Amino acid sequence: MTIKKAKQIKIIPLGGVAESGKNMYVVEVDDELFILDAGLMFPEDELLGIDVVIPDFRYLEENKERVKAIFLSHGHEDAIGALPYLLQKVKAPVYGTELTIELAKSSVKEYKKVRFKNFQVIDEDSVVPFGKASVRFFKTTHTIPDSVGIVVDTSEGAIVYTGDFKIDQSAKDGYETSLSAVADIGESGVLALLSDSSEAEHAGTTSSDSEIEEEVRHAFRTAEGRIIVACVASNVIRLQQVLDASAATKRKVVIIGKELERVVEITRRLDKLVVDDDLIIPAKEMKKYKDHEITVIETGNLGEPIQSLQQMTKGNHPQLNIKAGDTVYITTTPSPSLETMMAKTIDMLYRAGARVLTMSRNLFISGHGSQDDLKLLLNLLKPTYFIPVHGEYRMLISHAKLAYSVGIPKTNVFVAGKGDVVEYKAGKMTMGNRVYAGNTLIDGLGVGDVGNIVLRDRKLLSEDGIFIVVVTLNRKSKSIISGPEIISRGFIYVRESEHLIEESAKVVSKIVLDNLQENEFEWAKLKQDIRDKLNRYLFEQTKRRPMILPIIMEV
Repeated sequence: MTIKKAKQIKIIPLGGVAESGKNMYVVEVDDELFILDAGLMFPEDELLGIDVVIPDFRYLEENKERVKAIFLSHGHEDAIGALPYLLQKVKAPVYGTELTIELAKSSVKEYKKVRFKNFQVIDEDSVVPFGKASVRFFKTTHTIPDSVGIVVDTSEGAIVYTGDFKIDQSAKDGYETSLSAVADIGESGVLALLSDSSEAEHAGTTSSDSEIEEEVRHAFRTAEGRIIVACVASNVIRLQQVLDASAATKRKVVIIGKELERVVEITRRLDKLVVDDDLIIPAKEMKKYKDHEITVIETGNLGEPIQSLQQMTKGNHPQLNIKAGDTVYITTTPSPSLETMMAKTIDMLYRAGARVLTMSRNLFISGHGSQDDLKLLLNLLKPTYFIPVHGEYRMLISHAKLAYSVGIPKTNVFVAGKGDVVEYKAGKMTMGNRVYAGNTLIDGLGVGDVGNIVLRDRKLLSEDGIFIVVVTLNRKSKSIISGPEIISRGFIYVRESEHLIEESAKVVSKIVLDNLQENEFEWAKLKQDIRDKLNRYLFEQTKRRPMILPIIMEV
């Protein structure tokens, strides 16, 4: 197949750089635009009440007629989670491996606003032709089967996107990396490499899953009562290891969590998860078995198991609660933002009488390649230009240094931010202009309707509470008919602060009466005066600044 000559190539990260997750990268070859992954990110602590964060699609909306296809590297939320929202704005065929497409279909189906059926299944032998480019794939190792790297072939050379990957020489079928295919891609010429940087700070290699499997089996052999396994729903390799260990120790398995049930159902149907028919039982049948005959695999909302464990320790979980004699096996490695929550959860588990196991500190558990893995890939692909992606900024810098160490010139390495345009034109790659790229916050059914002002208000409410002032007045008689009535939540304990409430009411009364005496009465000025003067008074008395809401009514 002949690929038409390209005048200009652009690579634009719309997510996945200087942050953990939310992968989305755009490759433009003249007028043809290709989207690589459409992921979401779970919110940091300061995003109060936000469920998930997705990329802002403004640039893609503006260029939707040029979008030729969406390619997905694997089935985790950081690669497919934003797809239902993207397909509302951009209609283009979605390509991915069998499992990735089934998980993507399931995700889109749950989002009622989208009706989309143009999903295309590919494998490592597929080639998808376009005018100025063609796209092919290579198998990679990750914690979910059917993961692939994506190669966009152009007349100027290949643009390679690794997706999430690690190198595991003893990986099982469905998880192995096709190193021969990677070497062939390198020999054919790689213009630019976009490579996973999540573990670029970790020296050496990432532990093989065969070592982790032995660790899991040992934990099961030493447990006496029920085993409750906390596992991220989409970590299919860990699910397989837990199921195998349960079968080996003659335990029945109970699945708890809708997301986990969904993943297990899809992976079993596609034979990506090997399970005996009678191994998994419904939760209601647990009572038929003795404690040492039961394994429970649990995960929480959106695949997060730690909060769900906390519910179990408090006796608040609808299906299962922790009791003395249970072994709780936490098989997930927390992100830095969750380490404090993890420590608190483990303490709560011990208080509930459980034995707690975590993954061995002797193993480096991750689905992402460490420094030796990353250098091996760089040496096999031999890219002319390198763009580290998927990681916090310090991880991108660390990965860039690895590229220097294997001989890539510093001038050929681009640490791009969200919206930066890395442009190849006239035989040279440079950092070009920027396009708009930001975050869209998802809160319940609301998409992008929560911004900085709402978050600021939520933060204020969480820190100092709210102080509501209700007054009814008569402008004709220039008098207060009722009130001021003071309602406070999260600011003070009202019964022990009656004097403060009374004095606050006097302050408000004076402000209202002073405003009523003025020739030109303005509602906005009255409310602002109440906010300003009452805020000053309350701060003098308490050193706190609650949110003040004046409610003024007229009769």
